[in-house]
Amino acid sequence: MEEFATLRAWWSGLSLLFCAALVGAALAACGAMDTGAPASDGFSDEVLANTVAVAADPRGTLRWDRATYAGTAGDVTFVVQNPSSLAHNFGIEGNGVKVISKTIGPRKTLNLTLNGLPPGEYTIICTLPGHREAGMIATLTLE
Repeated sequence: MEEFATLRAWWSGLSLLFCAALVGAALAACGAMDTGAPASDGFSDEVLANTVAVAADPRGTLRWDRATYAGTAGDVTFVVQNPSSLAHNFGIEGNGVKVISKTIGPRKTLNLTLNGLPPGEYTIICTLPGHREAGMIATLTLE
């Protein structure tokens, strides 16, 4: 009977340790996701009147909701929605600009502002592993 009590105490301790490890891993994974904090990596979180709305495909495919976007050059706020169940990020490349946002968690929206964008054509991308390669790329034209 004493052996059973020792085994039961050992098993309970192991279960608690396992649960603590799972919680710690989950919290660490969330650290790279958007938590509503201000933007980073070249973007500001200031919201301007000049906006371009961009969204990930809500079905979870590795695509943006459109192949092309248009807007007005200058100071631009990108309203980036991620209605899908997958994490994404948002990047702009072209005309000497190359910025990538932090990871945008599932069902999150970020306001990402860039100042002084000249007119021209840009590429919108997601740089998470395999996303761009699978087709998560679009064209942005600013006039």
